[in-house]
Amino acid sequence: MERTRKRKTPTLEQNTTTKRPTMDFCAKIANQLMLKKIQNGFSKNIVSSSLSIEAVLNMLVAGSTGRTLERMLGFLGSKSVDEVNAKSRKMMAVAEYCECAEDASNGPILNVINGAWVDQRFPLVHKYEEEVLKAIFKCEGNTVDFATKADQVVDEINSWADTASRGLINEILQHGSVPRETALILANAIYFKGIWDCDYKFDARRTEDRKFYLLNGSTVLAPFMTSGRTYYCGSFDGFKVLKIPYQSGKSNNFSMYFFLPDEQDGLQNLLVLLDSDSGFLNQKYRELREQKLDKFWIPKFKFSFNFDVSKVMHDMGESSSFIENPRDLSEMLQNCENVPFLNTKMFQKAYIEVDEKGTEAVAITVLHCEGCGRPPPKIKRLSFVADHPFIFMITEERSGLVFFTGAVLNPIQKD
Repeated sequence: MERTRKRKTPTLEQNTTTKRPTMDFCAKIANQLMLKKIQNGFSKNIVSSSLSIEAVLNMLVAGSTGRTLERMLGFLGSKSVDEVNAKSRKMMAVAEYCECAEDASNGPILNVINGAWVDQRFPLVHKYEEEVLKAIFKCEGNTVDFATKADQVVDEINSWADTASRGLINEILQHGSVPRETALILANAIYFKGIWDCDYKFDARRTEDRKFYLLNGSTVLAPFMTSGRTYYCGSFDGFKVLKIPYQSGKSNNFSMYFFLPDEQDGLQNLLVLLDSDSGFLNQKYRELREQKLDKFWIPKFKFSFNFDVSKVMHDMGESSSFIENPRDLSEMLQNCENVPFLNTKMFQKAYIEVDEKGTEAVAITVLHCEGCGRPPPKIKRLSFVADHPFIFMITEERSGLVFFTGAVLNPIQKD
C-alpha cells in the first residue's frame, strides 16, 4: 500500500537562493576521510564528492518510512522528505541550467546522472519511480536479475559508469562483488569540466618544474603554473585561501578554491580546524579580497582515488546500515516484507585533472542494499606558493553547492 504524502515543489527561485557552503553530514564524511588518512600516514592524493554521496542517500530517503526514515533524516540534518527532495531538485537544477557545450567554451560542462537497478523479485513502487526517480533524479529504474545474472548486471552498471564519466571511470564494480541476495543498487555520477575564466588563464610557456615539499620532509619536482594577474585571496591564522573562477554560462558561476597551510606540515592542523568548526569555511569564503600577489605558483595534478564510504562512517561512529526494517522501504519496493536484507554498503571512485586550461573531474557513488567568526584580514601584498600539501574544492557560487573536495599531497602521483 502506498502512503499518501503531500510534497512541496520548490520553485527555481527557491532552488537557486545564494548560500555559502556549510559542513553538513556528507561534507564531514569527506573531511573525515582526509583527516584520518593523513593521521595514519597516508601519502597519496585524495579527491571525493560529498554531493554525490548525498544524492544517493537522498534517493534512498525518498523511498523510506518508519525508523529508517527517521534515522536517515537525522544523518542528513533534514526535517522531512520534502526538504530532502528540495535539496535534490536544487542539485539537479544546477546541472540542468548549466551550459553544456562539448568544449566548455560557453561555461562548464556539468552532468549529474543517477541510476537505479532493482531485482525483479521486488519491483519498484510506481509512485516512487514516477515522482522520485523520473521527476526529481531524471532516471528510470532498471529491473534486473541479481539472483542468477549478477555479473551481467555488473557489466550493465559498468557500462553506465563509463558513459556517465565520459570514459574516465570504466569499472565501478567487479564480477563477484554483487551478491545474489542484492535487492537494489542506487548510483550517482557527477562529471565536471571547466575552463579557467579568460582573466585567469595560464600560459603553458610559463609553467616550470619546482620543488614540492611532501609531509615526510622530502621533495619532488612538479610542474607549477603561474600568472601575473590579480586573484581573490585571503590570509588567515595559519593558512591562506585562493579562488580561481571558471568561465561561466548565464546560469552558473563555478570556482575552485585552494586552502594552503602556512606550514609545510600544516595540513593535518587545517583539517582538524575544519572538522571542529562547521562554520569555519563559511566565514572564509566571505573574506577574500582581489589583490596582486607577490609570488604565485600552483602545481598541475592528475589522479584518481576510491574509498569505502561505509568504513569512513564507521570511523565517525556512525553505522552505514541505514535500514532498520525492510518494511521501511514500502514507498520504494513492492514485496518489501520479503526483502532478505538489512545491510547497505556504499563506496565512491573519483578522478581529477588540473592544468593550464582548467579542470576535469568526476565521481561515482554506488550504494548496495544487500542480504545479510574572526575579524577581516588587513589588505596586504600576499604570496600564494602551493609548494606543499593543500586542500581544494570546486563549488558553484550561486547555489553554494560543493561538487568536489580533496587534498594534494604529491602533485606528480598519478593513482
